[in-house]
Formats: sequence, structure tokens, C-alpha cells
Amino acid sequence: MDEYDHCSFIYPGTEPKPSKALNRRSKLNENNDNQKELPELTTDLLELIAKRQDVAGFCGFGAVCKSWLEIYDRSREDFLESQAPMVVLISSSQDKRECYLHDIANGKTKKVMLPNIVSKFFVGCSAGFLILEDIYREILLINPFTGHQLKCHAPHFSLIGKSLHDKIIVASTSSPKSYVILAISNTMRELQVFHFKNSRWFTWLFLRQEWVDIAIFKGHVYVVTKNAELGELRIKTTDSTSVVFNWLRVRNTPNVNYFYLKLVVSNDQLLMVDFVPEEHLNIYKMDFEAMEWVKVDELGDQAFFFGRAWGSAMRKPGRWGGQSNCVYCLDTLSNMCCIYSMEAQLISKFPFVEDSITSELSSIGWYYPHQCIKVDYLNED
Repeated sequence: MDEYDHCSFIYPGTEPKPSKALNRRSKLNENNDNQKELPELTTDLLELIAKRQDVAGFCGFGAVCKSWLEIYDRSREDFLESQAPMVVLISSSQDKRECYLHDIANGKTKKVMLPNIVSKFFVGCSAGFLILEDIYREILLINPFTGHQLKCHAPHFSLIGKSLHDKIIVASTSSPKSYVILAISNTMRELQVFHFKNSRWFTWLFLRQEWVDIAIFKGHVYVVTKNAELGELRIKTTDSTSVVFNWLRVRNTPNVNYFYLKLVVSNDQLLMVDFVPEEHLNIYKMDFEAMEWVKVDELGDQAFFFGRAWGSAMRKPGRWGGQSNCVYCLDTLSNMCCIYSMEAQLISKFPFVEDSITSELSSIGWYYPHQCIKVDYLNED
């Protein structure tokens, strides 16, 4: 990933800092005697330039100088909304070093060179990282835009032919600031937490039903079972890591199809989505005051993005020319993206592998560029 070595991974609290060297105004020599300042670009033009960058370029834009950093801060939210989800494609050949990201907004496919990923399994994406796990217990997190990597070893050997962990997400503790990996293994009936500050794993057993999804909402970790039971994790990592887990008493718990059950955080809401293509789309939001699930019938200007067992999110596709109030779902067998209505009926579909290079690739899920400069924090109670 040499082409990305010059970039840095951007987290909240570590935003681009203006370079003093680049902050000096460029000057022209005239007749070796007089100097004339170059004309400055207008703010409107600079904002236009910033919005036309990809994520890595946008972060670099904010590092040029103080005035550009101000534009970065002012344009950041708008820029994030304009980033379309990307389809993660990998080679079906024996040489699995190649990975591609396909932008559904402009149809462009970006090649990403990863470390040797033979005998590795893609588990998902979180906080801008692609997450892989290999048969030798190593968990590898890679940001495909910046090349930033995090590594750790799982406390158990993986099963042959599949990943040990069903879900892996990355978060940051609020104080002291440090990164944490939360991993669910339904096979081992374990929740495992890796704290980078302590460089060790902490493991807790759960003996009830499988946890089919996990999400961070307002600093707390929530899990959902195949029977739509909702649990809350509170993690403390200040001195030594500890976990408190509670099953929440929730009213109006619906009957669901657990195979497609998702937890999605959007617009300051925790949503539970039960979606079966061509059958039903049932959406519920958690009312924490009444502690009950409330049915949601419309998504407004947003849409869901689902793919296999990972990569669920809500975005505003109207910002980049997509459709709203619907579900974008990856059909991994045909390498098509299918768009479903709120009645779970197919509206349209389009391919994302068309040329001779990408025709031999298979889709494995969604990647969200906006997560590169955004990370969820855990409250330490």
C-alpha cells in the first residue's frame, strides 16, 4: 500500500492540523528585485475544491493551512453526507491479494492492495476499517483509503473454513482515549473485548441465544438476539476492563426473521430492521422513555444499505443521485445491487461488475467512506 503511506487515519479529536510551512503565502520573483503575492483563491472556490475530493484528499485538504482547516471543519458534515457507500469486491482466484471498492454513485472501481489475505476471512467493516481474521488467530484492521492498520491476536483458534467471530466492531473509549475491539463469537458463546491500551483480551461468556447484531448508540453497546431481545453492555476500561450486561425489559417486542435482523443507528435513533426481500420490511425504533419498540413506516430522505451479514447503515442517497425511502441490498450471487421498496418489492437493480477485470470478482458487503473521519465513542461508566 505504498501509495497511501503518506496519509494518516483521521479520528475526531485528531483532525488535520495546519502546516506552518504550507501556511506561508507563495510569492513570485519579478526581475529578481520585486516580489508579488499570488492571488488567493476565493472561499467559494476552495469549498468546491474540498467537496470534489475523496475522503483521503478531503482530510489532506484540511492539513494545508489554518484557513483551509476552517473550510474543512465547516464543510465536514456536508461532505460526509455526499459520500456514497462502496461495494467491497474481492477476487475469486487463488491469489486473493486484490480487493476493490466500487462507488455506486459514479460507477468507478478503486483497486486496493492489501497484505496477503490468503487464508483470511472478511468479517465486516467498522470505523472506516475493513476487518479480516485469519486461521492463525490474527485480526487485521485496514483502512483502504489511508493504509492505516491495527493488528491483534484473537484468544482462540478459528474454525477451519470460517471466521471465529460473527461480528467485530471498533470504538474509542471516552477517557482515556484508546481504541477498543468488540467481537462476538456465537460458536464459543463469548463476547471478547480487546483494549489497545492494555494490549490484552478480556472475555465474557453469554449462555443464552445467539447475538445476531451489535451497535453503539450514545456511548453504550447494544446487542439483539434472534428473538429480538435487546441487551445493553456497559464497558469500563480505565484501569482494568470490566463489563456489565443487562437484558432490557422492552414492550411490544415483535416477531422477527432473525436471519436478516439488523441494528442500525441513524438520526439519533436506534432502529431494529427485519427485512426479507420480496416478503417484508419491518422497521422499529426504540423509544427509551417508554422502553418499547415503535413501528416505523417511512424513511424519508434516507435509505438502508444491506449486504450479507455486515455493513448495514442508513444514508441520504439523494445527495449523490440515489433513491430514498428504500433498501439497497447486495445480491452476491449475481453481483447486482437490488433496490427494494418499503413493501419489500423489487424496484430496480443494477450491476457493479461489468469490465473484464471486475467480472471475476465477488461482492462481500458495503464499505462506508464517511466512517473514515468518524468513530463512535464508548461511555465508561
